[in-house]
This record gives sequence, C-alpha cells and structure tokens, in this order.
Amino acid sequence: MWAMPEHNCPKQLVMKINALCLTVFTAYKIDHLINETGITLNKVAQLH
Repeated sequence: MWAMPEHNCPKQLVMKINALCLTVFTAYKIDHLINETGITLNKVAQLH
C-alpha cells in the first residue's frame, strides 16, 4: 500500500496537464469559430 501515493502523484499531474490542454484547445477552437462566424457575418452584412 505504501506505493500508492507514488502512483497517484504522476497520475494527478497528467490529469491536470490533460485538463489544461483541453481547456486551451477548446478556447482556441471557440475563438476560431467566433472569428470564422464574425467574418461570415461581416461578408453577409457587406452584401446587403
């Protein structure tokens, strides 16, 4: 049982890194989507 904390620490670290990467990736995707939508809306507005 004494080995359990050894295994928990790296796993928690990996989970934190994965969560951080997912957050950054999601934020990037949303930002890109908003930019794409904004460009599309601007083009539509210019046509009218």
